[in-house]
Amino acid sequence: MTVIVAVFGALVALLGLVGLVQPERFRSMFTAMDSQTRFIIAIALRLAMGGVLWWLADELRHPHVMRVLAAIAILAAVMLLIMGRERLDRLIGWWLSRSDGLLRTSALFAATFGVFLIYVAT
Repeated sequence: MTVIVAVFGALVALLGLVGLVQPERFRSMFTAMDSQTRFIIAIALRLAMGGVLWWLADELRHPHVMRVLAAIAILAAVMLLIMGRERLDRLIGWWLSRSDGLLRTSALFAATFGVFLIYVAT
């Protein structure tokens, strides 16, 4: 079952690599979705990741770290619900309007996190 975490990590790493190499394509991926879809996906992905990491923590390397990351992901989903779609849209708009350097830095963190998920799952 740890393959689920590895696949999720690979997708996150791939998304991060796109942001590193092509920040404009990275921006367009976020602006291509309508606001409601983006809001639902943001919450659903965090809940799914949190649930899977919590469920599989004992099968992964560093189970205590995985449980902390799971709790953070679930808390992030709850905070997004509290924050609301309009505020999330403003935050994403602000983030996407930043320089390519900042976007690449964010993408580097995403890619690193994805590689870490692959590592803990293998």
